[in-house]
Amino acid sequence: YNAKKVEFDGHVFDSKKEKARYEELVKAVNDGVISELKRQTRFELEPPVIEEYEEQLKTKTITKTRTVQRGIYYTCDFQYMKDGELVVEDVKSSPQQAKLDKAYQIRKKLLFARYGIKIKEVFNAKESV
Repeated sequence: YNAKKVEFDGHVFDSKKEKARYEELVKAVNDGVISELKRQTRFELEPPVIEEYEEQLKTKTITKTRTVQRGIYYTCDFQYMKDGELVVEDVKSSPQQAKLDKAYQIRKKLLFARYGIKIKEVFNAKESV
């Protein structure tokens, strides 16, 4: 999406808009509006499929495991607590970009199905918290 990575306050952000949103959220933490601000929290949507198999060595048989299918994960841009509720945010360049990103749409549905969490999509970094 032509976004350039930006470094700020010891963190690397995927875009200038994401960095600006972080600054807005830090202000909200300092003002006591939100708490427990975290970046890049990873949610497991579907665990990996792992199988065990036996391998014959010269003197013994050992059991090993291998991943048949990788797990499915969603990593949010920001997560915080507001009024006792968990808020998960994803910064997007536009509503159109969010709709066109099919992998994101699937992960969004899986996150809601698995954890009951709705993603707050942020298109304007200065949007109120």
